Amino acid sequence: MKEGWEYKTLGEICKIYNGNSINADYKKKHFLGATGGLPFIATKDVSPLGTIDYNNGVRIPNYEEFKVAPANSVFICAEGGSAGKKFAYVEKDVCFGNKLFCITPKDKAIKGKFIYHFVQSDNFRGQFFSLLTGLIGGVSAKKFQTIEIPIPSLSEQQSIVDYLDSAFAKIDAMKANAEKSLNEANALFQTSLKEMLEPKEGWEEKKLGDIAEIKGGKRLPKGEKLLSEPTGHKYIRVADFNEYGTVDLGNIQYISDEVYEQIKRYIINKEDIYISIAGTIGKSGIIPEELDGANLTENACRLILSKEINQRFMYYATISPDFIRQETESTKISAQPKLALTRLADIIIAYPPIVEQQRIVATLDTLKSKVDRLQANFEKISQECDALKQAILRQVFE
Repeated sequence: MKEGWEYKTLGEICKIYNGNSINADYKKKHFLGATGGLPFIATKDVSPLGTIDYNNGVRIPNYEEFKVAPANSVFICAEGGSAGKKFAYVEKDVCFGNKLFCITPKDKAIKGKFIYHFVQSDNFRGQFFSLLTGLIGGVSAKKFQTIEIPIPSLSEQQSIVDYLDSAFAKIDAMKANAEKSLNEANALFQTSLKEMLEPKEGWEEKKLGDIAEIKGGKRLPKGEKLLSEPTGHKYIRVADFNEYGTVDLGNIQYISDEVYEQIKRYIINKEDIYISIAGTIGKSGIIPEELDGANLTENACRLILSKEINQRFMYYATISPDFIRQETESTKISAQPKLALTRLADIIIAYPPIVEQQRIVATLDTLKSKVDRLQANFEKISQECDALKQAILRQVFE
């Protein structure tokens, strides 16, 4: 520990408490669109980037019976999948939800912004995640209070806050510039996709089921589990589908020889297109050569195309605004949204002669390759920016 610093627990220097649980229907009826009072901040209103959406449309007019997080406090999600990952500095008085902890300095000897930067550090995260318990993952307020934080003098806290604010602003600007370039390229691609797939003279319009054989995947037999060790029989899940229109190969799961024999009729081929039809609807892409002969989850289907349709043209058709609109209109909305294969088969596809399809594909491939490069660049820069922040935080807090 640095000279002149001392370790204290968060419970010693801060008040720590969670907010109010409000029934969704009651919130919608009484507080959505209300005026006056204080904003109500739920976990969804806190970004992993450390910002708060104060203008979410939910306000508590008469908040005397509600928990209030004062300005200069810090929020951190304490329960569920976002536990320890969502945090924010509170810039104004707000009411807040029960899955958030409010960390409020007990006196002026501690700066809330100093606490805010500490909760981003590996020092804090290591302690926090060691305290997680339960099926959904959570930390009780009692345990949270035991987390230790290194504390310098008030003047040094301010110097650290100023330094980190300045350094992080520059890092965030680097990430924002990369994201802006990606968004601009993506917008150009989407505009071109819409224009080039707009039906024109000489194009045909047919139902998807008339130009492709649609085959669903297969659920694992009861009691069987996926394997992480390679068996030679790959099993593709919706979670493996990525935004590039293909499949991530890094976390592929496998099935045993016995299971394969039971479901081998449901293999996929590299000439196919896949589409997710349950849970996450409409993820689509091309089967890579490495997955030729793999098995497919029951939450997706494959399209076996007729010879009049170019494979990549069909892929672009499945990510077009018109196709997505038809998918959305055909999806049964429930706890587990599902798109029936019969409804998918009724979606209308417009397409030109095969030579024109190939010309369109060549143009869209060029644009998409640029988007993919910028996407990869953005992800690389994001990872480097996050690593740089952690290195700076380690320098400060360790």
